[in-house]
Amino acid sequence: MKTFLKSTFLPALLLLAACSTPKMAVDTQLQTTPALAVKGRQGWMLNQHLSFGEFTTGKVQRGWLKSYDIPFIVRFSGAKEKLAYTLSNGEGQAAEVFCMGKLRQQDLPLFNDLFELNLGWQDAFSGAIALNDGRQHYDFLLTGLNQNNWFRPAEGFIRYQEGLIDIQPVDRLDNGQRALGQQSLGFQFVYHNEVIGAVETLNNGRVWLKDGLAPELRLVLGSVAAALLLRSELES
Repeated sequence: MKTFLKSTFLPALLLLAACSTPKMAVDTQLQTTPALAVKGRQGWMLNQHLSFGEFTTGKVQRGWLKSYDIPFIVRFSGAKEKLAYTLSNGEGQAAEVFCMGKLRQQDLPLFNDLFELNLGWQDAFSGAIALNDGRQHYDFLLTGLNQNNWFRPAEGFIRYQEGLIDIQPVDRLDNGQRALGQQSLGFQFVYHNEVIGAVETLNNGRVWLKDGLAPELRLVLGSVAAALLLRSELES
């Protein structure tokens, strides 16, 4: 009888648990875009590698072992928390990514020169992406990540070519309800009023990158998505 109950109800309980796992809502513009499952986010951080879709990082390094001649990084060399990694797309293209968290208070006004923001916040997560052996640099910035999204949502930008890609927080579940709690479930990338990608930072994480994107733009978005997936480890 016990064996019967175990074989009957255990699968049902597992199915119920799977169905109750919260999932981030995805914009209608991405609903035909396949979700890329993330591997390597959970577990042992030593010799950590992250992968999703065609993208794979090299070893994720906490703290920089080298000095790089990238103006954005030089400005914020005093950041308390740092991580760096290389993201490859499997087709010979790679990006070097450098992320910074818990910036010093005196560093924050430097963002005015880069993004022209009203700096009324106390926390920031930012970084730089270097492509083509460092000949191209793309910067990104997110603020308000540790504040209550009900009153002041996080906001962010990627400085890409001649414009900005908005990084918008997502706090809706796939059932349409708004998630409780302070932090976002993930983020979506908006370029020229079009949602071109998203990253879910719940659980193991998922990534969406719209079909037809230029390889360079896809690599930049993949780099920022990986940074956001690793951010919670950086901040903890």
